[in-house]
Amino acid sequence: MPDPQIGEYDAEVEMLWCGVCSSTDKMLRTGTFRGGVSYPSILGHESVGRVVAVGPTVRNLTVGDLVTRPAAYSAGVAPLAMHWGGFAERGVVHDFRAESEDRGTSRGTAPWVRLEPGTDPVAAALAISLSETFSVACREDLLGATVVVVGTGVAGLSLMRYASLLGAAHVIGVGRRAERLALAASAGATETLLADDAPVELARRREADVVFEASGQASMVGVEYGWLRRGGRLVVYSAPERTAEVDLMAAPRDVTLRVASTQETAVLPNIVRLVESGYLAIDEFVTLRVDLPDIANAFDAIGRGEVVKALVRLG
Repeated sequence: MPDPQIGEYDAEVEMLWCGVCSSTDKMLRTGTFRGGVSYPSILGHESVGRVVAVGPTVRNLTVGDLVTRPAAYSAGVAPLAMHWGGFAERGVVHDFRAESEDRGTSRGTAPWVRLEPGTDPVAAALAISLSETFSVACREDLLGATVVVVGTGVAGLSLMRYASLLGAAHVIGVGRRAERLALAASAGATETLLADDAPVELARRREADVVFEASGQASMVGVEYGWLRRGGRLVVYSAPERTAEVDLMAAPRDVTLRVASTQETAVLPNIVRLVESGYLAIDEFVTLRVDLPDIANAFDAIGRGEVVKALVRLG
């Protein structure tokens, strides 16, 4: 692939790291992504890179800046499809604010964040995932609540940590593997249940104020709906590979089902600081690092259930 050619409002980026999303990237690779896929395509939406050149009218980026979510090419000029395009050696970010000020138009909010000098790019790449889940958790009233989190990947484990941080009285972690439940306990779960046992036990209790669906299993959505108490909330964070079916009479009245949207850029700088401080320890979440030529090994390990979070070194 040719190196990107930057426009007047673009900055060229040397890509450093990109996280592998165990749901979106996996589904894009297997052709099960619900939004449709065009092939060939460049994947990756958790990228971090360093600015190496700027266009003549760029004002909000300078050479040396560390930025999140650079893509392989500018939107609209890529030589092939991009599903975010983070798995590349060179990339581009666009100075949306400068263009809007100069031309009196708006192309939307910049999806990238410029990070503080000296930020660890590995911490920044991990923080993209952790910021997405925090932006979901902090919009729920978890103080004193009974919270169930289904899934023990990076999304589920971080939601357990945030539920504890935000004052949940009881955090129940549900996962398919015993070794992951040990990680759940370390992440803040006050109780853990194997996925085979949870449906009967939690349906019997019906005590959940909030259930976070982070397993990516469409079949679990309807099951989890039956765990709620009156007025409870089921928050679907994951992207199921197929249509989820819900029996509306399985839960008591006044319950809510919400498909979560994320606001990662609003919280990312603070999450980076929590990662760099060790409160959200890198090694608790990042269990595999590979170089770009070995990216298939990361997908294979994810498929075997061996990875909490995989990062790809791009340089």
